[in-house]
Amino acid sequence: MAHVKRVSIRRLAPLLLAVAVIACGDNTSSSFPRPSEPVEAGLYDISGGPIDRASALNVVSGRGNGQPRAVRVDVTDQWDIGFGILEGELVWLPAGFFEGFEPDAGILELPEGFEQLTEAPSDKELYEKEEPVPLKDGGVYVVRSRTDPALSVPCHIFAKLLVSAIQEDPTRVDLQVVWNPNCDDRNLTLEESL
Repeated sequence: MAHVKRVSIRRLAPLLLAVAVIACGDNTSSSFPRPSEPVEAGLYDISGGPIDRASALNVVSGRGNGQPRAVRVDVTDQWDIGFGILEGELVWLPAGFFEGFEPDAGILELPEGFEQLTEAPSDKELYEKEEPVPLKDGGVYVVRSRTDPALSVPCHIFAKLLVSAIQEDPTRVDLQVVWNPNCDDRNLTLEESL
């Protein structure tokens, strides 16, 4: 009878984990091209605006071949930041502001111009994850998304926002959004178009 060598599961665990990650398609490498132009989005007041209109931004949906999407909070809980009016002030509301949401996504206002902002800050403590952040016309902001729920390996998507206009009745903010579709890549420059 042939001798069969028994292999410890501990020895196989790293190999099995690597196979599982590859099989699941967790593409966390920087292999997706950045957008060649910003996308535009419009968000309505999360509490007082029309319920059938988008009031939040899902930055995670920009991973891979996707792009950030304006979403309705009455339809999905998959979003990173919302737009609201609190005590008469226009504000960004990180998802962590709301009960039941993890304080994972964050937003940060930066003084640079939209074009001059080429990289998101690396210090995750700079991003506000639970408190309202004042929103102003012409303001430039960076969003660090929540962890991508589709991946077994934690991953964040970064985007920069320009408030290009504030509309009245009902109140709406119009945005330009540039994002990096690659996991944890903070480069926020547009891809050169050929």
